[in-house]
Amino acid sequence: MKEIEPYEHKVQYYETDQMGIVHHSNYIRWFEEARSYVLEKIGFGYKEMEERGIISPVLAVNAEYKTMTRYSDIVVIKTKVTSYNGIKLMLSYEVSDKETGKIRCTGESKHCFLNTEGRPISLKRSFPEVHNLFSERFHIE
Repeated sequence: MKEIEPYEHKVQYYETDQMGIVHHSNYIRWFEEARSYVLEKIGFGYKEMEERGIISPVLAVNAEYKTMTRYSDIVVIKTKVTSYNGIKLMLSYEVSDKETGKIRCTGESKHCFLNTEGRPISLKRSFPEVHNLFSERFHIE
């Protein structure tokens, strides 16, 4: 299958702090934007998930800041599924400057799948077509 192109984000003025650099909390937001983008590109975004009664909360997120990003920079966010077993999903992120390629931040997020009552579910068991989509698209056994 064709690889999904990385997500791009142009830094907005409101995302910067008094020092003129991107506030650290925005990288976490960009991770979410990139994750939503990838899920939509494979045909199973958050809207489709929720329509089927699946929610996927964040269990953990971390970021390691490498270099500063400034207003109007364009960053490219590569998102990779590093682990998926039908119950939990883990992704990694690499944020780099579009012009220079310099890495600005790396990170990861962990998620699970719940039903609308907040109980854990296995996509493999409860939604095999979704599990197969994830497995095939992300090359997971």
